[in-house]
Amino acid sequence: MATTLSWLGDPAAESYARQVLARLESAADGLVRPRRAASARLDLALALLATDQPDEAGQLALTTMTSGVLVPSNYWRAREVIGAIETRRMPEAAELREAYRELSGRD
Repeated sequence: MATTLSWLGDPAAESYARQVLARLESAADGLVRPRRAASARLDLALALLATDQPDEAGQLALTTMTSGVLVPSNYWRAREVIGAIETRRMPEAAELREAYRELSGRD
């Protein structure tokens, strides 16, 4: 649900995404899932953009891209966050773009 709501830009996504991320990071179900947590961080970043919290969104995206666990199938989510940060002309955009280049080997 958090993923779908974040894609839609629904402000309700933030609370769902935070709950999912907290559960994944705590391993409440007995399993540590770093790749799923990375996806959840990007979902949360997208949700934060929808609620006009670009600073936290950018920090989450940067943390995720430099974590070493993000898989190529989730790069598009990172690009969406970067694009939104760039559109807002935030100073963090350059650092995010550089982290993405290092991660993916492309622009």
